[in-house]
Amino acid sequence: MLDTNIYPKIDLYTYQKEAKLKDGTKVLFRPMVAEDQGALYEFFKAISREEVRYLRDDVRSRLVVEKWAKNLDYGKTLPILVLKDDVIIADATINRRKFGWKWHLGTVRIFVHKDYRNVGLGRMILQELSHIAYRLGIEKLVAEIPEVNESALITFKKEGFNLEACIPNMVKDRENMPMDLVVMIKNIKPPHDESYDYDF
Repeated sequence: MLDTNIYPKIDLYTYQKEAKLKDGTKVLFRPMVAEDQGALYEFFKAISREEVRYLRDDVRSRLVVEKWAKNLDYGKTLPILVLKDDVIIADATINRRKFGWKWHLGTVRIFVHKDYRNVGLGRMILQELSHIAYRLGIEKLVAEIPEVNESALITFKKEGFNLEACIPNMVKDRENMPMDLVVMIKNIKPPHDESYDYDF
């Protein structure tokens, strides 16, 4: 079992990070709090019908966003918001299990506002999620992406995610049309391999 004490610690309740995009735009990373409910709903409500087709959840539903805000549990789902001048421009999550055979995995999802694409924000988010995952003792990050989302596949690949599987007709879009699902994985290396002590 991996000794998580070898990892640098992170306090998710005080975590914030400022960064700059390629064009010099300043942004702020921080976890979602309950008070973000209205702003997050407005962020998702602006997503086009075409893009919503390919998202896992019905993010334009106020009830869905309310549920997220009321049930925040950073140990299970860590939602990270990216803001510019207090306005949400991207949303990302790391989902994980506290127990069981997937305790060491984190499943990631990101969505970037259309006005902030192609400026390096997607890659910056994935880099930050990797840093956070490392500090949480997560060993692998997993992404499940519809094959039609070519730009996302390219971004994840550039940030060290390897294509592990493409499952035909695994998921369906909002119009009930089947889509192939691509599974990509990034190894989050422990600082000392010898810290592993598996007892089979």
